[in-house]
Amino acid sequence: MSQGSKRTVVAHLVSMIGSWWGILVVTGGVYFLYPIPKEKLLMFVAWIFIPTVAAELIKFVFKRPRPVARGEAVKVKAYGYSFPSSHTVAAFMIASWVLLVPELRWWSFLFALWPIIVGWSRVWLRAHDTVDVVGGFGFGALATVVIWFA
Repeated sequence: MSQGSKRTVVAHLVSMIGSWWGILVVTGGVYFLYPIPKEKLLMFVAWIFIPTVAAELIKFVFKRPRPVARGEAVKVKAYGYSFPSSHTVAAFMIASWVLLVPELRWWSFLFALWPIIVGWSRVWLRAHDTVDVVGGFGFGALATVVIWFA
């Protein structure tokens, strides 16, 4: 197997974990390994899902076409618009929660690079351009600040 093929397999795995069902599994896994008090559990779910759904809605404002819509060869099926990358937003929100909640900080080393890895996978698979991933980071950072200080 070539180096590029190995990267594609890794990128597919990372991308699947960053999908909606992957987010649910990660959320459940974090809760299973460190049960969040019930009063924080709703905040945790809202922290991840509200910005991710908002990112999906923002795509209809920008209507930026995905690489496949421009005729580029891609390595994954991708539908809809491209900007911002909601996979990257979700990964950023999960990482920021783990980094900001005191009880979960011991997990931080596991999650600090996660948004970068997810963003890389989306560009490698050609589901997004770099600008879409950077937009996902930016929107995730903005959502984190807004929610944290709201």
